[in-house]
Amino acid sequence: MQTPFAYFDSPSFVHRLHPMVKLGFVLVTLVVILLPYFPTARDYAALLLWLALAGLFWALAGIQPRRFYVLLKILLATFAFLVLVQGFMYRGGKPLLVLGHLPIPGGADLGVLTDAGLLFGVLLCIRVLVAVASVPVFVSTTSPGKVMAMFRRLGVPNRFAFMFVSALTFTDLIFEMWNSILDAQKLRGFDLSSMGMVAKLRRGFIPVVVPLILLLFRRGDELEIAMGGKAFGAPGRPTELEPLQFSWRDAVAVALIVAAAAGVYALKFA
Repeated sequence: MQTPFAYFDSPSFVHRLHPMVKLGFVLVTLVVILLPYFPTARDYAALLLWLALAGLFWALAGIQPRRFYVLLKILLATFAFLVLVQGFMYRGGKPLLVLGHLPIPGGADLGVLTDAGLLFGVLLCIRVLVAVASVPVFVSTTSPGKVMAMFRRLGVPNRFAFMFVSALTFTDLIFEMWNSILDAQKLRGFDLSSMGMVAKLRRGFIPVVVPLILLLFRRGDELEIAMGGKAFGAPGRPTELEPLQFSWRDAVAVALIVAAAAGVYALKFA
């Protein structure tokens, strides 16, 4: 199974963009999803417009949705929870299903499923999906060397930049180690996937989590030795393996981001 959010090399349009352009897209996405939204056609259109831009970047980068299979399962469960909770707790709207009456402070009734609540729950799901879809545009298409070079251009201290890059790398490393440990335990006759939830909580995770922690400590020691061997923290300006330059691709991407942001603003406030 491929690890989500892992960087993969490709000569695609998005891979060759300047890291600051892709980081700017993620930051503007945060601004977009934090705007106040209501279950209206214009607000749905504003979010779907930005989601379409993220989908365009995914297509241009060649990001495969199957890499996020586990994450998609978690998101689907989260979306179902949000829709049901908002359906029963949202104030106002026409009742679709009446299970009883349990009024709560604020005017909502926990026993009544309303159409306005369902629509608001769907709106929250789209906001979460927009946020999640923007992250791979940056982390899956930008090499650690370019990320470090970008932070150096921004004046970020090397230690903080290294911590950020290491966090991205260790996330994928944990997924790889987890899968390797699961395969090794299956060869020993211990199949975690065949256990029920209660059995997993009682005794299933211990033979997997303990080796994972020990391997992470070992990998941390190896990383410390590698950092010392590469003179990390030495005075002077380090060299850049991948020099950063703005090109026509960056201008096109910035134009797309600005146009989409203007469209969201027009739909929301015009």
